[in-house]
Parts: sequence; structure tokens; C-alpha cells
Amino acid sequence: MQALTPILEFKDVTLGAGASQMIGLKGVSFTLNRGEIIMVALEEGREHIPLASLAQGLVVQDSGHVYFKGAEWTEMGPSRLSLQRGLIRRVFEHFGWISNLDVMENISLAECYHTGRPPDEIAQEIGSLARRFGLDTVPDARPSRVHSMTLRKLEWVRAFVGTPDLILLERPLFGAPKADAPKLAQAVCEAARRGVAVLWMADDLRFLESCDVAPVRHFRMDGETMVAV
Repeated sequence: MQALTPILEFKDVTLGAGASQMIGLKGVSFTLNRGEIIMVALEEGREHIPLASLAQGLVVQDSGHVYFKGAEWTEMGPSRLSLQRGLIRRVFEHFGWISNLDVMENISLAECYHTGRPPDEIAQEIGSLARRFGLDTVPDARPSRVHSMTLRKLEWVRAFVGTPDLILLERPLFGAPKADAPKLAQAVCEAARRGVAVLWMADDLRFLESCDVAPVRHFRMDGETMVAV
């Protein structure tokens, strides 16, 4: 039987530390298959870890290889880069909003651009996800006019819209109410059961202990290296 192609694969990836509060990575290797969750415990208070940007091909490693669905990011042309990134959703560690678009436009942008779904259908799904995460509605405003706690939960909404192949979560609970964390964990587990691959990076991973998706693999950052737990 032919082996399934991983959704995401890092092979001995090394990247030097950046100037903008980003630590480097040394010899990082792992595979993330469809329907799997990989959890990476970060060192609390440490600088930004560039795993998600490498996974999207937004940052180019110094050495090693990063593959998305079997293809190396550095070998893709512009049109394929855009198409493949349309299959990825992300909760950013820091601000991840386009300032001159309102919140609904931000959330629906990727789905509108990369699919042929009717806008009303997308808006209905967004509203349903917002209610799931404890929001009565999606604010009709620019991100700068929305409370940071609400924006964080709206990033969760954006991450689960549509049918992505990969969801990247960078400290997604930062700034969010602790009481809502199980709602995010449940959404992650349900996405994995649908076949979505999830890479979750956080200081505290206890809220994922209830997930029943197998296999679930754990790593921890030790300086610039990623160690299996």
C-alpha cells in the first residue's frame, strides 16, 4: 500500500535568529499527517518561534526542507504558492489583521478568494462559529476598534472557516478568557476528526488533554531545538 503524503513535513530545518524578537531553530524534523494534532510546548516568555511562518513558506530556512502536501515551498511558483496557502488557516501569536478591512472582510477574505462559495453561505458559517465561541455577532468595525479579547476569539473563527488542510495555532489562548479555552480545544478535535492537520504551539497545553484524536504527538522547545516528549 502506498504511504500517504504528509500534510506538513520538516526535514532537519535550521533558521538563524531574527532581529525582531524571533529565536532560531536548529535541526527541526517532524511530519504532520491528515487528521493529526501536533502540540508544541513553548518556553514561557521566550521570543517568537517561526514554526508557523516556515510551515506557510513565508520564511525561508537557512538549511533543510519544508514540504506542504509533498511539495517544497521553495520549489513553487507564485500561483501555486497562493493556491496552497489558501488551504492553510492560522491564529497569529501577535496582530494578524489587515487594518483597512473590517473584521468580517478579514475573516472571509481567504474563503472568498480561494473558493467559489456564495458570500451569504460564508457569512452564515462565520456567524455560527462566532456564536460557538461565545460571541453574539461579528462586529461591523475595523480591527482597531474591536476589543483585543474579542479579536482573539474572532481569530479562532477565521481559523475554522471552510475546509482547510492545515490549521496553525500560535499561542491562541493568549488574551482569551480561560473559560473559553475548552471551546477552542473541542473545535480543534472536531477539525482533526474531519481530516484537518493541526499544529498547536502554546505555553500551556493542558486544555488539549481531553482530545480523543489519535495519534496526538507532543514536543517541547528547548532553546532552538524541538524535543519529542
